[in-house]
Order: sequence, then C-alpha cells, then structure tokens
Amino acid sequence: MKGIRRGAVLTAAVALGVILVGAGIAIAQERVGRCASVPFLADDLLGAPDFTNLAPGTPSGVLLPVGWSAAATGVQIGDFTVSGNGRSFQLLGIANHLRTPDVAVRPGVSYCAVARALADSVSSTRARLGFHWLDSSGDVLHTDWSGWQEVRRWNGPADTQPWSLIGGGFTAPAGAARLAVSFHPASDDRIYLDMIRIRPGRFPASGKMPPLSPERPAGVSVLPWPNGARAALSFSFDWETTMGGLIHSRSVDDPNFDQDPVLRGMRMREGVTTTVELFRPYGIRATYYATGYNFLTGNRERRRFMGDPTFTWANRANRWQTDAWQQQPWFSPDPYGTVATDPAWYFGDLIPLLQREGHDIQSHTFSHLYGGLASAEEWRSDLAEWRAVAVERGVPPARSLAFPWSSSAGMSYANWQALADAGITSVTRTNWSPRQPQYHLVSRDDPHCRPVPGHETILACPDFYLTERSAAQAPAVIERAIATGGMIDLWAHTEEVVSPAQIAAWGEVVRYAAMRRDAGDLWIAPLAEIADRQQAITQVHIERRESEIANPDLSQTTLLRLVVTNRSARDLEGLTLGLPFDIRQATVQRANGNVNPIIRGATLAFDLAAGETVEVTVWLA
Repeated sequence: MKGIRRGAVLTAAVALGVILVGAGIAIAQERVGRCASVPFLADDLLGAPDFTNLAPGTPSGVLLPVGWSAAATGVQIGDFTVSGNGRSFQLLGIANHLRTPDVAVRPGVSYCAVARALADSVSSTRARLGFHWLDSSGDVLHTDWSGWQEVRRWNGPADTQPWSLIGGGFTAPAGAARLAVSFHPASDDRIYLDMIRIRPGRFPASGKMPPLSPERPAGVSVLPWPNGARAALSFSFDWETTMGGLIHSRSVDDPNFDQDPVLRGMRMREGVTTTVELFRPYGIRATYYATGYNFLTGNRERRRFMGDPTFTWANRANRWQTDAWQQQPWFSPDPYGTVATDPAWYFGDLIPLLQREGHDIQSHTFSHLYGGLASAEEWRSDLAEWRAVAVERGVPPARSLAFPWSSSAGMSYANWQALADAGITSVTRTNWSPRQPQYHLVSRDDPHCRPVPGHETILACPDFYLTERSAAQAPAVIERAIATGGMIDLWAHTEEVVSPAQIAAWGEVVRYAAMRRDAGDLWIAPLAEIADRQQAITQVHIERRESEIANPDLSQTTLLRLVVTNRSARDLEGLTLGLPFDIRQATVQRANGNVNPIIRGATLAFDLAAGETVEVTVWLA
C-alpha cells in the first residue's frame, strides 16, 4: 500500500510539474507576445543609455549617449522620467527622430522595441517606430514601420497616470545582421521617451504603416505626371489686403515690414492684374492664396469675424514690432468702408477676374495667423471663417493652404488635425529656416511633395521665392525638378510683381517654364491639382493578366495584358504607364469601346476616370 501511495504522489507531482511548466511556458509566450522581458529568452539587447558618457551623434552633432543619434537639433537629454529619477530623451520636431545604437540580430527571428512616451505640450500627439535592418557591412537592407500610436499629454504636476506605451515588432529579413530602431513624432509637440528596450519578441498592437503605393507587376510603373511629363510646376502668390499680414507685419519673414501697409495693399491689388496678364499668353493657371478680407467688397455693416479675436501670441517676444496686439483685437483696424472708399482693404471685386481667367483661389488663412503659435481652436475658427466668405463669392472650400510667415514650426498634432478636418490636402510655405532643420517638412533641394507625418492625407510641397533678385536661379530650380521627377512651386507676393523690372524678371521665368512645358518635360498646374494627382496616383491598381503568348520573362513577352483601376476620386488625364521595353502597339479597352493610347518609346498614356477599370493590351517592340 505504501508503494502505491508513493506512486500516486509521484504521479501527482509529475502532473503538477507538467502543469507548472506549461503555465510557465504560456506566461513566457504571453510576455514575449507583448515585448516584455523574459530571462534567458527575451532579455533586453540594447542596455540602458549611459547618460554620463556623451558624444556628438551623427548627423546632427547633438550630444547624446554614445551610440545614440538624432536627425536634427531638438533631441536633448531631459530629467523628466517614468520613475522620477535619472534621465530620459526629449524629442522635438516633426522632421526629427531619435535613433538607438544597433544590436545584433538573426534572420528569421522576430524582434520588438518598446518605450514609454509622454507629450509635454498643448495636445496629445502620436509617434511611430522605424526598424532599420542592417547587413554585416552596416548598410540598410530594409526598413519596417510601425503604425502611429497615441502619446498622451502630461496634465501637470498632479498627473500620476502611466506614460503611454509605444512599440513595434517585425521579423528580421534574410541577410540582416544588426538592427537599429528610430522614434518619429507626428507633430512639433515635445515628447519625452524613457525605458527604451529592444528584445526578441512581438508587439502586435502597433500595426504596420500601409505602403505608399500598391504593389505592381514587375517592370510596370505609373509615372506621376500627365502624358509622361518629367516634373510638375506651379506658380502661386500670397495675396493679402492691408488687413492680412500687412497691418499685422512681423519684423522678420517680411522684406517690406517697415513700409506703409495701405500702400502695400494697393500694390497687392495691382499685382493681380499684372500677374494675370503674364500668364494669359501661355494659358497658364496659377494659384492665388488669399486671406479673408480678399473676398469682401466692404464692411459697412461692421461684421465681426472669428469672434473678434485678440491674439496674445503676437508680441515682441515672438518678433512682432509691437506688443499692442496683445490687447488690441486683430480686426480692429478695419475702416468699415467699401472697395470704392478703401480699396487697399477689400479685394472682393477682383475675385471674378481670377475666376474668369481660370486661376485657382486657395487659403492663406482668413486672419493671416501664425500657424505654430495659434491654438487648435483658433485654427478651426479661422478655417471655418475663410470657407464661409469664400462661398459667398462662389469659391469652393480650400484644399490647399500657404502658411503665413512660413509658420509651420510649432504646429501641434491638434493643429494638423484641424487642417485635415477642414479638407486641406496640401500645404506650402512651410518652415525653411537653416537654424531649425527639425521642422523642415520639405526642401527645394529635394523638390518633391511629401506626406505630413501622422497626417498623410496632407502633402507638404516645396517652394522657391521668385523675386527680381532670385529670378536668375529659377531655371536651374526648374531643371532640378525635371531631373529628379519632382515638383516645385515658384511664388511671390502679388505686390512683388508690379514694377517694370519685377514684371520682366517674372516674365522671363514664365516664358522659360512654358518652353519646357511645350517640349513635353513639364506639367504646369495649380498646386492643389498637382498634390491631388500625386495622391491619386498611389491609388492606381494594376494586375497582370495572363495571355496565350505570355512568358514569365517579361523581356521575352510579345503580348502583355494589364487590368488598370483608378481607385481614387480624381479623374486622371494622361495617366502614363512605364514598361521596361519599347512598345510597338497598344490598345485600351473600356466599357464603351477601345481607344488607342499615346505611345512614346516605353510609355503609353491614356485618360482614366475616377473609379474606372480598363484592360490594356501591349505588344512589345
């Protein structure tokens, strides 16, 4: 009997051991699945940063723990931590990032990274992680991106809630030897990062960034611009009445800040006529970025706009010429007259001229506010007021916005959301200051519209300030856009195209651009249309359909069939497909019959309406 009892006890002990081991494995797997530490299985590969051993991190030169780096100034060491002790990282600037030292990895193994994050700003924000897989030589093989994740706002000293947990997880690709992880913000809100870890494991909650464009058959590409044009160009103007930036002028970012705002308003008015006459012979449509009073023919009734705000941020500390705007309502200088009595203050009579000539009217904000200093509530009020007065003049709601004073630096996540909610799909005149690279969304040196991080429905587009003095550089700027397949916006204030010399300088550039357009190298259109097309092109879906003569090796294929669908809401005129070899013949079969596309070497172009699907048959030369 004793033996039987000992056997039963032993069996029970073994069973209990199996249960405990199974539970331990389950707990370990659950911890690995959320990127938590598991001794001997998922230990931290990174190690704590040594904040006592600092060195300039490339490429920014910011002093950081050895091995860590930043894209630009704005990444600093802070003393705001999860525990309340020690040090952490501060990340500031929508174009900035913090990057970890690289750690050893093995191909086919899943790795994850996590951090605690908190926004010390006016709004919560978002952040994402980049996983940069390196080969044994240190070259980047591939980069995976997590989705954007919420970073909550710190609510002051009484706030004891946990910091946000952000992270991501991916599998190391073939050839990967090392991994570095970068942290990227979706706004200019200040983010603190603490407890950064990299370990074997997963972090499924982060999701994954969708691709910028769908996968397409090998060798088949969709060219960005109509009819195979190599680049896109827009001409635009910041167009303001005296009530715009003129009466509210800052001492910086305005070359004419010290001049009479009423005289400047009259030049702004005159510049509409002179610029329209410049474009008419070439059939070029430009963009006029208008402020709110541009839509008024007067204000005898003393209408109040935006609740008659006072912008306390408009002060000497922020480089205004005076502190008066801290007490004085923004629109109080209104003479309450008409176009006849005060033509510098109201431009509503010029709207029909621009409409007849086919030019595009977009937003320079209603009030000419400073984007990075204004609150989200001020932005929403401004955007709504612009839309209301524009509709009164038969102008559609704005899709594009030019920042007054290039004031995108300091834009909070809530500010960007206000723009997105208002239907803005493109912005220009973004921060360009050489001293603030952490805020640079785009650059004329890399002339392409880029998605705004965290608000990818909005494209930021580069510009070149075209004046009498800079006009000689403009052809080279255009040629750079052509060479890179990008776009550039050439702009000025309308008041800067009124003197004979100014008109002549602009006229030479317009003539040069028209010549490049007529040669087939350049598409000239309003900026909003260029940005909308760039977004629409990413929604063109192409499938290769097998044919009776098809060969897996495209170089030997004599017949190629493609099904092309425009999944965007935009008609695509001159949609251009590129193939790796010259085309002998092609047809486009649509619902109402066949059409012959325009063939140029290895490209073919045809129109594709929003939502339309066609079958393209190509015979290669």
